[in-house]
Amino acid sequence: MSIWNSVRNSEEITELMDNFGSFDKSCIISVAYKSGAYVGEIGEHFINDDMTVSVVLQRKSLGYVQSIELFFRDIKLLRLEPLGSNYECYLTDASIKCENGIVTFTNWDDFDTINADAGVLIIKAGSMMWRDVSEKMSCTA
Repeated sequence: MSIWNSVRNSEEITELMDNFGSFDKSCIISVAYKSGAYVGEIGEHFINDDMTVSVVLQRKSLGYVQSIELFFRDIKLLRLEPLGSNYECYLTDASIKCENGIVTFTNWDDFDTINADAGVLIIKAGSMMWRDVSEKMSCTA
C-alpha cells in the first residue's frame, strides 16, 4: 500500500508538483465524491459529516506511466466541467494553494483566469493528501 503524503504548505505542494511533472500532459482517470450522508433504518436523513473527493490521474514520463491519487477531505467546493467527447482531455498544468486552512486544487495554471473551454476541475477542501498508485493502475488503449 502506498504512503499518503500531506499537502499543507508550499514545500509539500512543490514536492507533489515535482513528483508528478506539474501535471503536464496528465489526464483525469476518475473523480469520486462521497458525502458521508446516509439514511438510517427508520428513515432519518443524516447530515454530510465526511465529504471527500478522490481524483486519480495518469501521465507518461520517461517512457513509463505514472498514476497518482489525490484525496480531499472536508469539501468546501467541487466544480467539474469536463470537455465533450470530441476534445482531447489532457491537462497542461495545475495549481495548488494553501490559504487560511483551505487547500485549493485546479487543473488550470492561474486561479484568476479559469478557461471553461479547456475543461474545469476546482476542489477546495479542509485537507489534501496524495499517493503514488502506479503499481495498482494499468494503462489501457
